[in-house]
Amino acid sequence: MTYEEALDYIHGLYWRGKKSGLEKTKELSALCGNPEKELQFIHIAGTNGKGSTAAMLASVCRSAGLKTGLYTSPYIVRYNERIQVDGEEIPDERLAALTGELAQAAESMETPPSEFEFGTVLAFLYFRECHCDIVILETGLGGTFDSTNVISSPLLCIITALGFDHTGQLGSTMREIALAKAGIIKEGTAVLFYGENEEGEEVLRERCRELSVPLFLPDFKELVPERPGKLTLSGRDREENCQCFSYRQWKHMTLALPGLYQQKNAALVLLAVEQLRQKGLSLPEEVVRKGLRTVRWQARLEAVSDRPLLLVDGSHNPQGMKATVESLRQYFPGRKLQFIFGVMADKEAEAIASIFLPFAKKVYVTAPDMPRAMKAEELLSLCKRLSGEEGGPKLVLCPTTEEALKAAAKEKEDEVIAAVGSLYLAGEIKKRLSHEAQPF
Repeated sequence: MTYEEALDYIHGLYWRGKKSGLEKTKELSALCGNPEKELQFIHIAGTNGKGSTAAMLASVCRSAGLKTGLYTSPYIVRYNERIQVDGEEIPDERLAALTGELAQAAESMETPPSEFEFGTVLAFLYFRECHCDIVILETGLGGTFDSTNVISSPLLCIITALGFDHTGQLGSTMREIALAKAGIIKEGTAVLFYGENEEGEEVLRERCRELSVPLFLPDFKELVPERPGKLTLSGRDREENCQCFSYRQWKHMTLALPGLYQQKNAALVLLAVEQLRQKGLSLPEEVVRKGLRTVRWQARLEAVSDRPLLLVDGSHNPQGMKATVESLRQYFPGRKLQFIFGVMADKEAEAIASIFLPFAKKVYVTAPDMPRAMKAEELLSLCKRLSGEEGGPKLVLCPTTEEALKAAAKEKEDEVIAAVGSLYLAGEIKKRLSHEAQPF
Protein backbone atom coordinates (compact mmCIF):
# COMPACT_ATOMS: atom_id res chain seq x y z
CA MET A 1 0.00 0.00 0.00
CA THR A 2 1.03 3.57 -0.63
CA TYR A 3 0.28 6.20 2.01
CA GLU A 4 -2.62 7.55 -0.06
CA GLU A 5 -4.03 4.04 -0.54
CA ALA A 6 -3.77 3.44 3.21
CA LEU A 7 -5.76 6.60 4.01
CA ASP A 8 -8.39 5.69 1.42
CA TYR A 9 -8.73 2.26 2.98
CA ILE A 10 -8.98 3.57 6.55
CA HIS A 11 -11.54 6.25 5.71
CA GLY A 12 -13.50 3.78 3.62
CA LEU A 13 -14.08 1.64 6.71
CA TYR A 14 -16.26 4.35 8.27
CA TRP A 15 -19.38 3.18 6.46
CA ARG A 16 -18.72 -0.52 6.95
CA GLY A 17 -19.63 -2.71 9.86
CA LYS A 18 -20.80 -0.01 12.25
CA LYS A 19 -21.94 -1.80 15.40
CA SER A 20 -21.62 -0.87 19.06
CA GLY A 21 -19.59 -3.04 21.39
CA LEU A 22 -15.98 -4.14 21.76
CA GLU A 23 -16.21 -7.47 19.97
CA LYS A 24 -14.75 -6.35 16.65
CA THR A 25 -11.84 -4.51 18.25
CA LYS A 26 -11.07 -7.54 20.39
CA GLU A 27 -11.27 -9.85 17.38
CA LEU A 28 -9.02 -7.67 15.22
CA SER A 29 -6.51 -7.22 18.02
CA ALA A 30 -6.44 -10.97 18.70
CA LEU A 31 -5.69 -11.61 15.03
CA CYS A 32 -2.58 -9.42 15.52
CA GLY A 33 -1.39 -11.01 18.74
CA ASN A 34 -3.08 -8.60 21.18
CA PRO A 35 -0.41 -5.88 21.08
CA GLU A 36 -2.20 -3.89 23.81
CA LYS A 37 -1.33 -6.59 26.35
CA GLU A 38 2.35 -5.66 26.02
CA LEU A 39 1.76 -1.98 26.77
CA GLN A 40 1.13 0.18 29.83
CA PHE A 41 -1.60 2.81 29.61
CA ILE A 42 -3.06 5.94 31.12
CA HIS A 43 -6.68 5.95 29.92
CA ILE A 44 -8.50 9.27 29.48
CA ALA A 45 -12.22 9.90 28.92
CA GLY A 46 -14.42 12.97 29.35
CA THR A 47 -16.33 15.60 27.38
CA ASN A 48 -13.89 18.52 27.31
CA GLY A 49 -10.17 18.71 27.94
CA LYS A 50 -9.28 15.11 27.02
CA GLY A 51 -6.81 16.05 24.33
CA SER A 52 -5.14 18.85 26.26
CA THR A 53 -4.80 16.67 29.36
CA ALA A 54 -3.39 13.83 27.27
CA ALA A 55 -0.90 16.16 25.56
CA MET A 56 0.32 17.53 28.90
CA LEU A 57 0.78 14.07 30.38
CA ALA A 58 2.58 12.85 27.28
CA SER A 59 4.91 15.87 27.41
CA VAL A 60 5.70 15.21 31.08
CA CYS A 61 6.38 11.51 30.49
CA ARG A 62 8.51 12.28 27.45
CA SER A 63 10.50 14.82 29.46
CA ALA A 64 11.17 12.07 32.00
CA GLY A 65 12.87 9.98 29.32
CA LEU A 66 10.00 7.52 28.94
CA LYS A 67 9.26 6.41 25.40
CA THR A 68 5.72 7.77 25.24
CA GLY A 69 2.90 6.88 22.91
CA LEU A 70 -0.04 9.24 22.43
CA TYR A 71 -3.35 8.24 20.82
CA THR A 72 -5.94 10.97 20.26
CA SER A 73 -8.87 11.86 18.03
CA PRO A 74 -9.96 13.48 15.88
CA TYR A 75 -7.00 14.73 13.90
CA ILE A 76 -6.79 18.38 12.87
CA VAL A 77 -4.82 18.37 9.61
CA ARG A 78 -3.31 14.89 9.03
CA TYR A 79 -4.46 11.45 10.13
CA ASN A 80 -0.95 10.71 11.42
CA GLU A 81 -1.47 13.21 14.25
CA ARG A 82 -3.61 10.63 16.04
CA ILE A 83 -0.69 8.25 16.58
CA GLN A 84 2.48 9.76 18.04
CA VAL A 85 5.59 8.49 19.79
CA ASP A 86 7.75 10.96 21.68
CA GLY A 87 5.95 13.86 20.02
CA GLU A 88 6.54 12.58 16.48
CA GLU A 89 3.67 11.47 14.26
CA ILE A 90 3.73 7.97 12.84
CA PRO A 91 5.74 8.19 9.57
CA ASP A 92 3.79 7.86 6.33
CA GLU A 93 5.65 4.69 5.35
CA ARG A 94 4.92 2.95 8.67
CA LEU A 95 1.27 3.96 8.53
CA ALA A 96 1.05 2.52 5.02
CA ALA A 97 2.87 -0.70 5.89
CA LEU A 98 0.93 -1.39 9.07
CA THR A 99 -2.36 -0.59 7.34
CA GLY A 100 -1.55 -3.13 4.64
CA GLU A 101 -0.79 -5.80 7.23
CA LEU A 102 -3.79 -5.00 9.40
CA ALA A 103 -6.11 -4.86 6.39
CA GLN A 104 -5.44 -8.54 5.72
CA ALA A 105 -6.65 -9.39 9.22
CA ALA A 106 -9.63 -7.05 8.91
CA GLU A 107 -10.73 -8.58 5.62
CA SER A 108 -10.76 -12.03 7.21
CA MET A 109 -13.42 -10.93 9.72
CA GLU A 110 -17.06 -11.72 9.11
CA THR A 111 -17.98 -8.14 10.00
CA PRO A 112 -15.24 -5.64 9.18
CA PRO A 113 -14.11 -3.08 11.76
CA SER A 114 -15.07 0.59 11.68
CA GLU A 115 -12.49 3.29 10.97
CA PHE A 116 -11.96 4.01 14.67
CA GLU A 117 -11.71 0.32 15.61
CA PHE A 118 -9.13 -0.21 12.88
CA GLY A 119 -7.19 2.91 13.87
CA THR A 120 -7.08 1.87 17.52
CA VAL A 121 -5.52 -1.51 16.78
CA LEU A 122 -3.19 0.14 14.27
CA ALA A 123 -1.99 2.43 17.06
CA PHE A 124 -1.45 -0.53 19.41
CA LEU A 125 0.68 -2.22 16.77
CA TYR A 126 2.82 0.87 16.26
CA PHE A 127 3.26 1.50 19.98
CA ARG A 128 4.37 -2.11 20.47
CA GLU A 129 6.74 -1.84 17.52
CA CYS A 130 8.30 1.27 19.10
CA HIS A 131 8.60 -0.44 22.51
CA CYS A 132 6.73 2.36 24.26
CA ASP A 133 7.19 2.54 28.03
CA ILE A 134 3.81 4.20 28.48
CA VAL A 135 0.86 5.12 26.27
CA ILE A 136 -1.53 8.01 26.87
CA LEU A 137 -4.78 6.69 25.44
CA GLU A 138 -7.71 9.01 24.74
CA THR A 139 -11.16 7.59 24.15
CA GLY A 140 -12.96 8.57 20.98
CA LEU A 141 -16.56 8.54 22.21
CA GLY A 142 -17.91 7.68 25.64
CA GLY A 143 -15.98 4.95 27.36
CA THR A 144 -17.84 1.70 27.96
CA PHE A 145 -18.06 0.71 24.30
CA ASP A 146 -15.20 2.83 23.01
CA SER A 147 -12.64 0.78 21.09
CA THR A 148 -9.86 1.87 23.42
CA ASN A 149 -11.65 0.11 26.29
CA VAL A 150 -10.30 -3.29 25.23
CA ILE A 151 -7.24 -2.65 27.38
CA SER A 152 -6.88 -4.31 30.77
CA SER A 153 -6.29 -2.37 33.99
CA PRO A 154 -4.32 0.82 33.21
CA LEU A 155 -1.99 2.71 35.52
CA LEU A 156 -4.56 5.49 35.83
CA CYS A 157 -8.07 6.23 34.62
CA ILE A 158 -8.74 9.95 34.15
CA ILE A 159 -12.14 11.50 33.56
CA THR A 160 -11.89 15.12 32.41
CA ALA A 161 -14.65 17.75 32.52
CA LEU A 162 -18.12 16.35 31.84
CA GLY A 163 -20.77 18.09 29.77
CA PHE A 164 -23.46 17.47 27.18
CA ASP A 165 -22.09 16.28 23.86
CA HIS A 166 -22.79 13.27 21.62
CA THR A 167 -26.14 12.92 23.43
CA GLY A 168 -27.51 10.83 20.59
CA GLN A 169 -24.96 8.13 21.35
CA LEU A 170 -24.31 8.55 25.09
CA GLY A 171 -27.69 9.63 26.45
CA SER A 172 -29.50 12.87 27.16
CA THR A 173 -28.93 13.03 30.92
CA MET A 174 -25.75 13.70 32.84
CA ARG A 175 -26.13 10.39 34.64
CA GLU A 176 -26.19 8.51 31.34
CA ILE A 177 -23.17 10.43 30.03
CA ALA A 178 -21.21 9.89 33.25
CA LEU A 179 -22.06 6.18 33.23
CA ALA A 180 -20.67 5.91 29.70
CA LYS A 181 -17.43 7.65 30.72
CA ALA A 182 -17.19 5.55 33.91
CA GLY A 183 -17.02 2.47 31.71
CA ILE A 184 -13.24 2.83 31.46
CA ILE A 185 -12.82 2.35 35.22
CA LYS A 186 -11.36 -1.05 36.07
CA GLU A 187 -10.25 -2.96 39.14
CA GLY A 188 -6.75 -2.34 40.39
CA THR A 189 -6.38 1.22 39.16
CA ALA A 190 -6.70 4.72 40.60
CA VAL A 191 -9.29 7.11 39.17
CA LEU A 192 -8.93 10.86 38.76
CA PHE A 193 -11.88 13.16 38.02
CA TYR A 194 -11.82 16.83 37.00
CA GLY A 195 -14.89 17.50 39.13
CA GLU A 196 -17.21 20.55 39.07
CA ASN A 197 -20.13 18.27 38.26
CA GLU A 198 -22.00 16.88 41.27
CA GLU A 199 -24.21 14.45 39.37
CA GLY A 200 -21.29 13.12 37.37
CA GLU A 201 -19.17 12.80 40.51
CA GLU A 202 -21.91 10.79 42.23
CA VAL A 203 -21.96 8.32 39.32
CA LEU A 204 -18.17 7.96 39.34
CA ARG A 205 -18.07 7.45 43.11
CA GLU A 206 -20.68 4.70 42.79
CA ARG A 207 -18.59 2.96 40.14
CA CYS A 208 -15.39 3.31 42.18
CA ARG A 209 -17.10 1.85 45.26
CA GLU A 210 -18.33 -1.11 43.20
CA LEU A 211 -14.78 -1.86 42.05
CA SER A 212 -13.05 -0.87 45.33
CA VAL A 213 -10.79 1.66 43.64
CA PRO A 214 -9.86 5.15 44.93
CA LEU A 215 -11.17 8.37 43.39
CA PHE A 216 -9.17 11.62 43.50
CA LEU A 217 -10.27 15.15 42.55
CA PRO A 218 -8.18 18.32 42.26
CA ASP A 219 -9.08 21.20 44.57
CA PHE A 220 -9.33 24.23 42.30
CA LYS A 221 -9.61 26.51 45.35
CA GLU A 222 -5.85 25.97 45.67
CA LEU A 223 -5.21 27.03 42.07
CA VAL A 224 -3.65 30.50 41.89
CA PRO A 225 -3.44 32.16 38.45
CA GLU A 226 -0.34 34.38 38.21
CA ARG A 227 0.24 35.39 34.58
CA PRO A 228 -2.09 34.95 31.60
CA GLY A 229 0.61 34.95 28.93
CA LYS A 230 0.03 36.24 25.40
CA LEU A 231 -1.75 35.05 22.30
CA THR A 232 0.65 35.60 19.41
CA LEU A 233 2.08 33.36 16.72
CA SER A 234 5.56 34.88 16.81
CA GLY A 235 5.93 34.78 20.60
CA ARG A 236 4.37 31.47 21.58
CA ASP A 237 7.73 29.68 21.94
CA ARG A 238 9.07 32.21 24.44
CA GLU A 239 8.62 31.23 28.07
CA GLU A 240 7.64 34.73 29.13
CA ASN A 241 4.63 34.52 26.82
CA CYS A 242 3.36 31.35 28.52
CA GLN A 243 0.83 31.52 31.33
CA CYS A 244 1.92 30.95 34.91
CA PHE A 245 0.12 29.53 37.95
CA SER A 246 0.67 27.84 41.30
CA TYR A 247 -1.17 24.79 42.60
CA ARG A 248 -0.62 23.36 46.07
CA GLN A 249 3.11 22.65 46.41
CA TRP A 250 3.72 23.36 42.71
CA LYS A 251 4.81 26.99 42.72
CA HIS A 252 5.09 29.29 39.68
CA MET A 253 4.40 26.62 37.07
CA THR A 254 4.79 27.71 33.43
CA LEU A 255 2.26 26.33 30.94
CA ALA A 256 2.71 26.68 27.19
CA LEU A 257 -0.97 26.11 26.34
CA PRO A 258 -3.11 29.27 26.28
CA GLY A 259 -6.53 29.59 27.88
CA LEU A 260 -7.45 30.11 31.52
CA TYR A 261 -9.25 26.73 31.52
CA GLN A 262 -5.96 24.96 30.77
CA GLN A 263 -4.73 25.76 34.28
CA LYS A 264 -7.45 23.51 35.66
CA ASN A 265 -6.50 20.76 33.23
CA ALA A 266 -2.89 21.21 34.36
CA ALA A 267 -3.95 20.85 38.01
CA LEU A 268 -5.53 17.52 37.06
CA VAL A 269 -2.26 16.53 35.38
CA LEU A 270 -0.28 17.45 38.50
CA LEU A 271 -2.62 15.25 40.53
CA ALA A 272 -1.92 12.46 38.03
CA VAL A 273 1.83 13.03 38.46
CA GLU A 274 1.47 12.48 42.21
CA GLN A 275 -0.37 9.21 41.62
CA LEU A 276 2.17 8.03 39.03
CA ARG A 277 4.99 8.71 41.48
CA GLN A 278 3.25 6.43 43.99
CA LYS A 279 3.18 3.75 41.29
CA GLY A 280 6.96 3.95 40.90
CA LEU A 281 7.44 6.33 37.99
CA SER A 282 10.34 8.74 38.37
CA LEU A 283 8.91 12.18 37.65
CA PRO A 284 11.15 14.79 39.33
CA GLU A 285 9.89 18.34 39.68
CA GLU A 286 12.17 19.70 36.96
CA VAL A 287 10.84 17.09 34.54
CA VAL A 288 7.23 18.04 35.28
CA ARG A 289 8.04 21.72 34.85
CA LYS A 290 9.71 21.07 31.51
CA GLY A 291 6.77 18.96 30.33
CA LEU A 292 4.23 21.72 30.97
CA ARG A 293 6.55 24.44 29.67
CA THR A 294 7.10 22.70 26.32
CA VAL A 295 3.73 21.05 25.65
CA ARG A 296 2.07 21.67 22.28
CA TRP A 297 -1.55 21.05 21.29
CA GLN A 298 -3.42 22.22 18.21
CA ALA A 299 -6.65 24.17 17.82
CA ARG A 300 -7.07 25.35 21.41
CA LEU A 301 -6.84 29.14 21.18
CA GLU A 302 -3.98 28.52 18.78
CA ALA A 303 -2.55 31.55 16.99
CA VAL A 304 -2.03 30.83 13.28
CA SER A 305 -1.46 34.42 12.12
CA ASP A 306 -0.32 37.67 13.75
CA ARG A 307 -1.56 40.46 11.46
CA PRO A 308 -4.44 40.37 11.97
CA LEU A 309 -4.31 37.95 14.88
CA LEU A 310 -6.16 34.80 13.82
CA LEU A 311 -6.93 32.18 16.45
CA VAL A 312 -8.39 28.73 15.84
CA ASP A 313 -10.30 26.99 18.60
CA GLY A 314 -12.10 23.68 18.36
CA SER A 315 -14.80 24.37 20.97
CA HIS A 316 -17.88 22.58 19.69
CA ASN A 317 -20.21 22.32 22.69
CA PRO A 318 -21.64 24.91 25.09
CA GLN A 319 -19.30 24.06 27.95
CA GLY A 320 -16.22 24.33 25.74
CA MET A 321 -17.41 27.57 24.16
CA LYS A 322 -18.05 29.11 27.57
CA ALA A 323 -14.46 28.32 28.58
CA THR A 324 -13.14 29.77 25.32
CA VAL A 325 -15.07 33.03 25.69
CA GLU A 326 -14.02 33.42 29.34
CA SER A 327 -10.39 33.12 28.24
CA LEU A 328 -10.83 35.56 25.35
CA ARG A 329 -12.33 38.11 27.75
CA GLN A 330 -9.27 37.71 29.94
CA TYR A 331 -6.82 38.17 27.05
CA PHE A 332 -8.75 41.05 25.46
CA PRO A 333 -10.56 42.88 28.27
CA GLY A 334 -13.15 45.42 27.19
CA ARG A 335 -12.91 44.49 23.50
CA LYS A 336 -15.34 42.90 21.13
CA LEU A 337 -13.77 40.52 18.64
CA GLN A 338 -14.46 39.14 15.20
CA PHE A 339 -15.33 35.48 14.68
CA ILE A 340 -15.39 32.89 11.93
CA PHE A 341 -18.17 30.50 12.89
CA GLY A 342 -18.97 27.06 11.51
CA VAL A 343 -20.51 24.08 13.23
CA MET A 344 -21.63 20.51 12.61
CA ALA A 345 -25.37 20.04 12.17
CA ASP A 346 -25.62 17.60 15.07
CA LYS A 347 -24.17 20.07 17.59
CA GLU A 348 -26.00 22.54 19.82
CA ALA A 349 -25.46 25.44 17.43
CA GLU A 350 -27.93 27.76 19.11
CA ALA A 351 -26.46 27.29 22.58
CA ILE A 352 -22.92 27.68 21.24
CA ALA A 353 -23.72 30.84 19.29
CA SER A 354 -25.60 32.45 22.17
CA ILE A 355 -22.43 32.28 24.28
CA PHE A 356 -20.04 34.14 21.96
CA LEU A 357 -22.37 36.45 19.99
CA PRO A 358 -22.59 39.08 22.78
CA PHE A 359 -18.79 39.26 22.64
CA ALA A 360 -18.68 39.70 18.83
CA LYS A 361 -18.69 42.78 16.64
CA LYS A 362 -18.55 40.85 13.38
CA VAL A 363 -19.14 37.19 12.52
CA TYR A 364 -18.20 35.48 9.27
CA VAL A 365 -20.77 32.69 9.14
CA THR A 366 -19.48 29.71 7.18
CA ALA A 367 -19.54 25.91 6.84
CA PRO A 368 -16.60 23.50 6.98
CA ASP A 369 -16.21 21.25 3.96
CA MET A 370 -17.88 18.30 5.64
CA PRO A 371 -21.15 16.48 4.81
CA ARG A 372 -22.19 16.81 8.48
CA ALA A 373 -21.68 20.59 8.57
CA MET A 374 -24.65 22.89 9.06
CA LYS A 375 -25.23 24.96 5.92
CA ALA A 376 -23.94 28.50 6.24
CA GLU A 377 -27.32 29.94 5.24
CA GLU A 378 -29.08 28.02 8.01
CA LEU A 379 -26.47 29.06 10.54
CA LEU A 380 -26.77 32.69 9.44
CA SER A 381 -30.53 32.59 10.02
CA LEU A 382 -29.95 31.21 13.51
CA CYS A 383 -27.40 33.94 14.31
CA LYS A 384 -29.74 36.65 13.05
CA ARG A 385 -32.52 35.40 15.31
CA LEU A 386 -30.22 35.29 18.33
CA SER A 387 -28.67 38.71 17.62
CA GLY A 388 -31.96 40.59 17.36
CA GLU A 389 -32.72 43.63 15.22
CA GLU A 390 -30.30 46.15 16.75
CA GLY A 391 -27.08 46.16 18.69
CA GLY A 392 -25.87 42.74 17.57
CA PRO A 393 -22.73 41.94 15.58
CA LYS A 394 -22.47 42.42 11.85
CA LEU A 395 -23.16 39.05 10.20
CA VAL A 396 -21.41 38.17 6.95
CA LEU A 397 -22.41 35.10 4.93
CA CYS A 398 -19.42 33.12 3.63
CA PRO A 399 -20.66 29.76 2.28
CA THR A 400 -17.16 28.24 2.36
CA THR A 401 -14.20 28.45 4.70
CA GLU A 402 -12.07 29.77 1.85
CA GLU A 403 -14.43 32.71 1.37
CA ALA A 404 -14.44 33.40 5.12
CA LEU A 405 -10.63 33.47 5.22
CA LYS A 406 -10.37 35.77 2.21
CA ALA A 407 -12.84 38.19 3.78
CA ALA A 408 -11.21 38.10 7.22
CA ALA A 409 -7.75 38.65 5.72
CA LYS A 410 -8.85 42.12 4.62
CA GLU A 411 -9.44 43.28 8.20
CA LYS A 412 -7.14 45.80 9.87
CA GLU A 413 -3.91 44.42 11.30
CA ASP A 414 -4.90 45.21 14.89
CA GLU A 415 -8.09 43.12 14.74
CA VAL A 416 -8.52 39.83 16.60
CA ILE A 417 -10.37 37.07 14.78
CA ALA A 418 -11.30 33.75 16.40
CA ALA A 419 -12.43 30.76 14.35
CA VAL A 420 -14.76 28.71 16.55
CA GLY A 421 -17.44 26.01 16.54
CA SER A 422 -15.72 22.96 15.12
CA LEU A 423 -12.42 21.10 15.08
CA TYR A 424 -13.11 20.47 11.39
CA LEU A 425 -13.24 24.23 10.80
CA ALA A 426 -9.96 24.66 12.69
CA GLY A 427 -8.35 21.89 10.67
CA GLU A 428 -9.53 23.28 7.34
CA ILE A 429 -8.17 26.74 8.19
CA LYS A 430 -4.80 25.35 9.30
CA LYS A 431 -4.55 23.22 6.16
CA ARG A 432 -5.32 26.15 3.88
CA LEU A 433 -2.83 28.42 5.61
CA SER A 434 -0.11 25.77 5.54
CA HIS A 435 -0.60 25.47 1.77
CA GLU A 436 -0.27 29.25 1.49
CA ALA A 437 -3.67 29.39 -0.16
CA GLN A 438 -4.61 32.50 1.82
CA PRO A 439 -2.95 35.90 2.33
CA PHE A 440 -2.76 35.71 6.13
